Amino acid sequence: PPADRPVVAGLLQPDRYLVTPEPEDTDRWLAALERALAAGIRRIQIRVRSLSGDAWRTLAMQAVARCREAGAEALLNGDIALAQELQVGVHLRAAQLGDLSARPLPAGLPVAASCHVAADLRQAEALGCDFAVVGSVYPTLSHPGGEPLGWPGFTGLREGVSLPIYAIGGMTPADLLQARRHGAQGIAAIRGLWEG
Repeated sequence: PPADRPVVAGLLQPDRYLVTPEPEDTDRWLAALERALAAGIRRIQIRVRSLSGDAWRTLAMQAVARCREAGAEALLNGDIALAQELQVGVHLRAAQLGDLSARPLPAGLPVAASCHVAADLRQAEALGCDFAVVGSVYPTLSHPGGEPLGWPGFTGLREGVSLPIYAIGGMTPADLLQARRHGAQGIAAIRGLWEG
């Protein structure tokens, strides 16, 4: 039943979701990814907007290979076609949600979404997303000037859907218990989970 999805996810799915930062140097970036995997991160969004074409494809392939070797789940940020090609998940941007009318990948490949308002979450649920990321809970460097939700705002959005959701925005492992208390699957973070 839909109401049981977050409960089952809480038992079976990772409580930390790493969102990779932009690479300044791809070798150092891959080494940092390997450190995150060695530290136990098992769900990773490969988010690289500064590269395109062959450079993006090559780095994505290298990152996916490392995730597979470690037994971690990889999702590509926004790139549905490359996700299909590499047979990995996709993390949909909030702006992509309204452009889709059906789940963009077959069952067995994870689909996630970034959500900021209730309509985003409803669309993610309607598309059959496996989980969502909601925030920003706290102020964050990646979204300067954005109005944070705070825990009350996060909880209000959480109560409207049956998807497992991660809290994002200024999260660190120290916030994990607080996030779980507010109904989150866990935390999603860039800086809080990445040692570059």
